Amino acid sequence: MLEELKGILTTQAGLPAAPITADASLADAGIDSMAVTVLSMQLEDRMGLFLTEDELSCAPTVSALADLIASRAAGTP
Repeated sequence: MLEELKGILTTQAGLPAAPITADASLADAGIDSMAVTVLSMQLEDRMGLFLTEDELSCAPTVSALADLIASRAAGTP
């Protein structure tokens, strides 16, 4: 899920790939409110997942964000 997340953020939100590492905070990875909004829309379009911007923004790291998305995709709240 981490690589898919990185792909969405670089291709759809226009972020550079270099700072998007598993242990980076969202801020350090350049994931701002606009990127979170784009991510939320892409997750819904691509995977049928509905995660609010607030839910996505609460993840402390990129890895935690990927884990949240993966658990939601697996049907775990």
